[in-house]
Amino acid sequence: LFPALRTAWLVVPIKQIEHFRQQASLMPCSVPLLWQHTLADFIRDGHFWRHLKKMRQHYAQRRLWIEEALAEQGFVVTLQKGGIQLVIEVEGDDKAQVAKANQAGLAVQALSRWRVVSSGKGGILLSFTNITSAGMAKQVAWQLRQVIR
Repeated sequence: LFPALRTAWLVVPIKQIEHFRQQASLMPCSVPLLWQHTLADFIRDGHFWRHLKKMRQHYAQRRLWIEEALAEQGFVVTLQKGGIQLVIEVEGDDKAQVAKANQAGLAVQALSRWRVVSSGKGGILLSFTNITSAGMAKQVAWQLRQVIR
């Protein structure tokens, strides 16, 4: 949820609830009870879900900016639902292309690094959480095009 809170939750199958409760009782809890109750109230009262809805809208705009900017530069973005990263399709060795992009100051990753099997089409994994404007998205897409031809 938020690293400083040192708190999380699990959604488990109903048949497993008792097992998880037993396991949780064996673990020390470093989160004060007041914080736990406050977080429970925050979630129960709908504040967390409103926050998630706001963030989805917020990041949807950022995603749109970068998708449009990448398309203007001739990149093809793999369609996917959700997430805070997108995949740009590339031909050839995605690791080599990512190395050039990293040297140019772009924080991207090779899709092939995340594969269990080494076969498949290459791609560039790009986060859009730090894109704050359409202009910034255009600059990032232009920079990427300069190093990936």
